[in-house]
Amino acid sequence: MHRLIVPKTLRTHRYASNQSSAGLALYRALLRQCGRLPGAVPELQTSKSLIQQIFHKYKSLQSPSQTANALKAGYEALDLLHSASQGNEHDRHRIATLVLESQSIKKQTIEFQKALASTVQPKPLSKRELKKEESRRFQEMTARRHPDATPILSRPRPVVNGRRRVPVLVSARGIPFLRIKKPQPKNLSGVIRTKLDKRWRRIERRDKLGVEILFAKDEDEWDQLTLGRPETETWAGEIKKALAEVNTQLKESDSKNKELAEAMWQVVLAERKLAAEEATQASTQR
Repeated sequence: MHRLIVPKTLRTHRYASNQSSAGLALYRALLRQCGRLPGAVPELQTSKSLIQQIFHKYKSLQSPSQTANALKAGYEALDLLHSASQGNEHDRHRIATLVLESQSIKKQTIEFQKALASTVQPKPLSKRELKKEESRRFQEMTARRHPDATPILSRPRPVVNGRRRVPVLVSARGIPFLRIKKPQPKNLSGVIRTKLDKRWRRIERRDKLGVEILFAKDEDEWDQLTLGRPETETWAGEIKKALAEVNTQLKESDSKNKELAEAMWQVVLAERKLAAEEATQASTQR
């Protein structure tokens, strides 16, 4: 059989755990020493944020040698901060100089990166990225209904510029609509989504009422047993009314969708007829 090895007993695990604890203790000690520095010199107060940035940068070190070097530098910084907090002017000046140098290097690095970024030529977009960008712009343009848009049932248009596009009748889970071309306008997608959400909420309410009516019947039976006579207003009666109302709403919406689908289908047939006539006329003119 294979011998089980518990990770905590491994030497590398113990080493990493000890180094992590030592680093955290050192970090806290450094922050405490920063709080003891005099506030008259602004650079000394900036040392705390600088230590926090450096710790955040190197907190994920995995290399033992790099971790040891980082701890060594941290202990040297701790001694320097302690000496400065005790009134050593030389060490205070040294800390202020180190902070200023760090800020200067950071500023130069940012300026260099900006200059480098300005010289780099933008990478040309791939076909997929271009298509995605075009789709995004189209969705932004079609987020709202165009003020000059005509109702879809007012089609077919008697005259069109270029080739006539015959719409396709599509059903989105029972919601009919005419698709003229792809991609689909965002406002149309929003209308369809709103109708679907409304219908689904009604279906959920119907199912919930179907379960609640069973409990209501039990309540009515209990009332009849305890009172010795049936109640004029029952628990189940109110739920039946609500259930009938939801079913009526669903039937009415389905009926409207059916009528709308039939009207849209007539639009498709009329568009097909005009498209065929225009194609025949164009072929004879050639």
